[in-house]
Order: sequence, then structure tokens, then C-alpha cells
Amino acid sequence: MNAHAAPSLRHPGATEFAMLLLLGLVWGSSFLFIKIAVSNGMPPLTLATLRILMAAVVLITVAKLRGQTFPARVAGPDRPGGPGLWLRLVLLGIIGNSLPFFLIGWGEQFTTSQLAAILMATIPLLVLVLAHVMTHDEKLSLPKIAGVLFGFTGVVTLVGVDALQGLGAQVIGQLAIIGGCLSYSLYGVNARRLPQMGAEMTVGLILALGFLSILPVWLIIDRPWELAWNGNAVFALCWLGLLSTAFGNWFFFTLMRRSGASFASTNNFLVPVMGLGWGYFGYDEVPGLNALVALILILVGLALPRLKRFRS
Repeated sequence: MNAHAAPSLRHPGATEFAMLLLLGLVWGSSFLFIKIAVSNGMPPLTLATLRILMAAVVLITVAKLRGQTFPARVAGPDRPGGPGLWLRLVLLGIIGNSLPFFLIGWGEQFTTSQLAAILMATIPLLVLVLAHVMTHDEKLSLPKIAGVLFGFTGVVTLVGVDALQGLGAQVIGQLAIIGGCLSYSLYGVNARRLPQMGAEMTVGLILALGFLSILPVWLIIDRPWELAWNGNAVFALCWLGLLSTAFGNWFFFTLMRRSGASFASTNNFLVPVMGLGWGYFGYDEVPGLNALVALILILVGLALPRLKRFRS
């Protein structure tokens, strides 16, 4: 067996479900702190760029402190590397960070946030298909399909069926958001296929390369030397950079290595529900009955593929 090959998957158990819930909780907080940042003078592109940079610096620093090394210029028997690996890391930095951030942010100018949330919930559906085609150990099954459909129905219930009435209007914006979802999905499937390296170094490099790809766009559009924002925006940036981006991306990558891209991607069903909870504590936004129904549907969707009677 290749020493650098990706590890084999394990069936999700209590630990993996707890990790999934924690990931949803952390990423669900992003809605609240993005709102705080942009409401206090920080443009979305500046926020996205700086949180990627902050997360990259933190994770690479942690990786170096833990003795992890950069990939070699030439691959060896005990150390992954080579131009091919570096090219893959650059590609993952683009499709996992700068490209979807741009596409989704741009697309939301032309559609409602509710419809955007529903479109984002297509990520587990896309990952399910891509993982079936691109991996040998994440094949489609009826329980998996049923689980994803339950989860997707839960998100639609949470956001409201009325939001679907906007589907087909302002097509260019919706296509951009779907393009961002597809980009995230390709990232999830391809990142798990990387050679075995330290998680902190791997994710840190992907974020750093994503930052370099978005840097010219940021400098041209936002002209950051002319911007001014207050302490609330800086606090929100630190939260998003350290927790949502650094910890969240590292945790997602770790969970994906343990239980596969399909399982890890189902956090996209939990994030909107957790976002409502953060909104309640941050802005006294009281969720309705539909939130409870949505949560039940999502939890059923997560449980269906893992029921013993469905396993072969």
C-alpha cells in the first residue's frame, strides 16, 4: 500500500456525529458575525480575504509547531511532494475558497438570501453524486439518497417553500451560486484524495494558496488602504478567521478523512438551523415552528444512512 494514500473510511459513530454537530454550530455562527462585520464598515470581499489569510497563518504556524513540514519539491518514499501535489493544492485553494466566495457573494446580489440558503443545501446532493463517480468507497445507495433528500426537505421547510417561487428569476445570480456550490463539492471530494499529510499543514496551505489567488481581486476592487471599520468589525473578523475559517476548515477536513466527503458535507443541512440559534442569541430572532420541523427532518436525514438494518 502507498504510504501516502488516503486512509480508509470508518462508519460514522457517536464521535463523528458529535463532530458534525460541532462543525454545524461553528459554521452556523458565520451568519451572525458576517452581519456584524459588514454592518460595521467591512466590505464582504475584504472580510473574506482577511479571514482566509488569518486562518492560513494560524494553521501553518500550528503545523510548524507540531513539526509538520511543507510538501517536498520532489516526492520521496516518506514525504509527499512534487509539482503535481503543489498544483492540486493550488487548485483546491481556488475551488475551496476564492472561487466559491466570489461566486456566491456575487450571486446573492441578484437573489434572496432564503433562496441562496436552499441552493447551498444542494452541496450534499452534489457531493453524493461526485463521490460516487470519483471515489471507490463512497458509492450511492438508497439510504444515502433518502437521507440527503430528507435533509434537503428540512432546509426548504426551514427557509420556507415560498422562497422557491424565485427559482428561475434572475437566473445569472442563481447559476453563480450553484457554481459556487459545485466548486465546494469538488473541493470536498478532491481534498480527501490528497496524500496523507498533517491536517494543519494541508488545510493551512490550501487556505494560503486561496488567499494568493483572491489577493489581486481584493486589492483592485476594495482598495483596502482606503477602508475604515470599528472594533466590532475587527472582533467579528477575528471570530470568523480563527473559529469559522481556521478551526472550521481544519475540523471539516479531519471529519472528511474519518468518514468521507458525503457525510462531512451534510453539515450544510445543520448550518442554517444553527444559524437561527445564533441569531436568537445575537439579535433576539425567535425561530418558528418550521425550525423545529426542519431540525427533525434533518436529523432523520442524517440517521437514515446509518441505521444498521440498511447496511449491507
